[in-house]
Amino acid sequence: MKVTIEPQPRDFIRGQPPETRKSIRAIIHSIERGESVPERLEDELDGFYKIKVEGYRLVVQYVAGEAGPFYRVVFIERRAVVYEMFKQLAGLE
Repeated sequence: MKVTIEPQPRDFIRGQPPETRKSIRAIIHSIERGESVPERLEDELDGFYKIKVEGYRLVVQYVAGEAGPFYRVVFIERRAVVYEMFKQLAGLE
């Protein structure tokens, strides 16, 4: 399964220490290989999924593209604030 990364998560990942970058990239590759499956979010965030990596959460969206389905990483932040920030940025609040 293909996984693409939007600008916010890409910039966030680049700003992290090497071990954190490595952990985040490892889980993304695990999803691409089909070894990990993101968990569905509920309520206002229905249609999005989460991936847990250490103290971080990646918010992904399942997309049915022309070349087949793929996941798009749309947001990443520390676990304590990720969902509130994403709802605000997505205009869901």
